[in-house]
Amino acid sequence: MKLFICEKPSQAKDIAPHIGANTRGDGCMTGNGVAITWCVGHLMEQSPPEYYNPALKSWDIKLLPVIPTTWHIGVKPDLKKQYDIVARLIKSAESVVIATDADSEGEVIAREVLDHVGYTGLINRLWLAALDDASIKKALSKLLPNEKTLPLYWRGLGRARADWLAGMNLTMSLTKAFGTGGKGGTLHCGRVQTPVLGLIVRREREIKVFNPKKHYDLDAVFEIEGKPVPFNWVKPKGLLDEAGHIVDAAKVKAIADTLKNALGTVQLVDTTPQRELAPLPFSLGALQRAASARFGMKAQTVLDVAQSLYEKHKATSYPRTDAEHLPTSMFAEARGVLDALNKVDPELGSLVEQIKSSDALNKAGRAFNDKKITAHHAIIPTANLRVILKEMNSNERVIYQLIRDRYLIQFLGDFEYDHTRIEVSCQSHSFVVTGKAPTRQGWRVLEPLKTEADKAKAKDLDDAETSEVAVDSLPQTKVGAAAPNLDVQVKALKTKPPKRYTEGTLLGAMESIDKVIDDPRLKAIMKGKEKAGIGTDATRASIIEGLFKREYIANDKKAIVPTDKGDALITLIEKVSPAMVDPALTALWEELLAQVEAGQLSLEKFEASLAKFVGDSVTTIKSVSATGTVARIGVIHASSNKSGQSERSAEEYPCPVCGKGHLRQLPSQKGGFFWGCNRYREADGNCKATFAELDGKPDLNTGVRLANLMLARKVSGIKVSETSPKIGKPCPKCGTGKQTGRSHKATGKPYVGCTNYPNCNFFEWVKI
Repeated sequence: MKLFICEKPSQAKDIAPHIGANTRGDGCMTGNGVAITWCVGHLMEQSPPEYYNPALKSWDIKLLPVIPTTWHIGVKPDLKKQYDIVARLIKSAESVVIATDADSEGEVIAREVLDHVGYTGLINRLWLAALDDASIKKALSKLLPNEKTLPLYWRGLGRARADWLAGMNLTMSLTKAFGTGGKGGTLHCGRVQTPVLGLIVRREREIKVFNPKKHYDLDAVFEIEGKPVPFNWVKPKGLLDEAGHIVDAAKVKAIADTLKNALGTVQLVDTTPQRELAPLPFSLGALQRAASARFGMKAQTVLDVAQSLYEKHKATSYPRTDAEHLPTSMFAEARGVLDALNKVDPELGSLVEQIKSSDALNKAGRAFNDKKITAHHAIIPTANLRVILKEMNSNERVIYQLIRDRYLIQFLGDFEYDHTRIEVSCQSHSFVVTGKAPTRQGWRVLEPLKTEADKAKAKDLDDAETSEVAVDSLPQTKVGAAAPNLDVQVKALKTKPPKRYTEGTLLGAMESIDKVIDDPRLKAIMKGKEKAGIGTDATRASIIEGLFKREYIANDKKAIVPTDKGDALITLIEKVSPAMVDPALTALWEELLAQVEAGQLSLEKFEASLAKFVGDSVTTIKSVSATGTVARIGVIHASSNKSGQSERSAEEYPCPVCGKGHLRQLPSQKGGFFWGCNRYREADGNCKATFAELDGKPDLNTGVRLANLMLARKVSGIKVSETSPKIGKPCPKCGTGKQTGRSHKATGKPYVGCTNYPNCNFFEWVKI
């Protein structure tokens, strides 16, 4: 019997008719001498630390690190039934075809079960780029040999073990060394999660400490052939500071005074034909960035929608890809894809006919490049004629249209235009204006808005204070023409802080990590890598989503901001294991994993290097914890002081309620801290006074009502109104003491006195 192993039931349902497995069984389908079953994602999971040492169930830091010499995986308890079905079929199979998702994760899902069962027979690989009928038939006719995709398994296995080694050991050691326990008090640390959180926290710090600097520019308008045209001033180098700004307002104003109503002359008129190449088809990361920028869509949402378009609607190809190119063989299939797109959406009829009648289908464009293809190709629409737009929800239609249009523009030609540059000289100062005059719309017909590349360039230009300004149209003129000044204004500017990350820009930072690496050596290494990032296109969305779920980050409109919890965690890890926050480390690990896949590095050597790093980090955590120089931190959920620290404070403040005890900082079970009196359990009269935290101190003002209610409880039936005096405020009589709550010995009626009593006899009844 030949056995096909899929990742999920929907895949098996799509493949089964093509292999003759038409009889439904328990957890499988059979027929024609074949069986097809599914894993429901990962049926197996890495065993927990206590498997290797039972004493680690309590996370005993003395027993860390835990470095398995022989790795063990177990069956997920809730999936044991399906595992038993798959295992039984494997044991009776003469050959196996792995038909899981075409990536390293899919490889691990199937092969970890095969290894656990002990299968040693023939293995082939069904490599599916799409799930429409034509793609399935094509893939079935070209099954890959076992050795072709086996390296993906080693890479996926290495990544899983790296996540376990770093995540388990550092999370347990940090939590036990510096946590205070309580619900939600785990201090998470991960191979990819931590440096991503570090990016967000450090960006927020840059924004908070940013000090805007004033600088100055000129806005000038000159008359060119009877038409007023705004120009940009080419700032003299002698006036620029190191950042390229002019900070002397008086000098700029003096220059402006000499320019007013002066006569300038056209020094240069240069018009050259230029073109913009069509942007390449989407990788998953590029699709997520585009959807984030245009529609504010979350990365995980984009992935889920793209997966639905692939699996449910059979409308697009496999989405978890980092490729932006297509194999040259797919150029021959373009006509069939165009026909399908026309049938799915008849409104594309004229555009499709335009493409067919041009020479676009005679020669493959730059998107079709075998040298750029590895495991996958870019995301494109399929040639499936059964796609129905009306069956898609709004998000699916939006993402489908993005993918479809990005494919179509590969056949529409370049955007062509005449680029004109005019320079004017006036009073020994130069001014420049540039303009575009489109001569052929090309791909801009379908994508007239700015692309992500355009926006990135625009941001760079804004940051660099470009010396040019673009306008849509410029008058015809020639060198030597008069250019009288019509207006000149001094423009006062301020430097801007770095922008907060959105999900789109964060994905970009994760993908091109060299831009945020400070070490020149590592920066050069990472810059030389085509995909030198942290995480992968397939995992980055889930990493960001995990940070949201654990409340380390939050949304501020479209921007991502760190919570106090996230800031405090990074502050702690920077002290005890700073390398874990450095994105360069994780990027280098990804590079090592790529070497494992390429056969240039053994999995054992990769694990050994990682184990040494983890062991050294745990040793450092233990050492720092023993010194007591870093205080324990609570759940770090909702509180941090102005310095960004959320560590336990050793300070105490006089209790304004009982007048005898002191307020001390305590961890809240709901997260953060609160302040309570240390006489809470005193035998001679306990004090239950509690106050919220504000900037690392007890918030005595907002705690007044609570403190007065505490007093009122001592007098049965008395309720204190919100107009009661503000306990904790300076004494209005002596000015040195604090107002404190007391009760009359005879009547129990509450009143406010001074903490300096008997030296100060301030007295005021509490209003009832």
